[in-house]
Amino acid sequence: MDTEKKPSLGAGGGVVKKAFIKSAPVLAGYVVLGIGFGILLRDAGYGLLWSLAMSALIFAGSMQYVGVGLLAGGASLISAALTTFMVNARHLFYSISMIGRYRDAGKYKPYLIFALTDETYSLLCDGETPDGADPNLYRFLVSLFDQCYWVTGCVLGSVLGAALPFGTEGIEFSMTALFVASFTEQ
Repeated sequence: MDTEKKPSLGAGGGVVKKAFIKSAPVLAGYVVLGIGFGILLRDAGYGLLWSLAMSALIFAGSMQYVGVGLLAGGASLISAALTTFMVNARHLFYSISMIGRYRDAGKYKPYLIFALTDETYSLLCDGETPDGADPNLYRFLVSLFDQCYWVTGCVLGSVLGAALPFGTEGIEFSMTALFVASFTEQ
């Protein structure tokens, strides 16, 4: 007989439901911004597979927008690496504050580190997890939902960019506008 008590999935529903509810505010923003990225990438001559690969393997919204210009402009590897470091340097501060929470994350740790975006950080920095839920599984699911929203938006944008004629003038400014709007509210 197995006497080891397994953690419950939390009151009022499972950990999956709780993680989805926590991540839901990111859904609309990621899908809309992802669509913009997918359209911009398609307009630069890169198709659906590029959009899927970049959103799944890079998962860095602002850097992906910058990456379109780097790809289209034929930037060198050194230039791309330096740009990536400068654009994403803020993540060093996020990660430092999450060291304690991620220390014992076990099998989830590599993905939690990879998926720590601005929005995911803002959802997880309070350290709250549902009662009785495995905190590492919960953080993993919040991060995974956020990435799924982003990938969905990027793929939709690529499909829409191929199917409908879009003028992409000014779309590259959307990430800058998002950061300015976020900063202004702070």
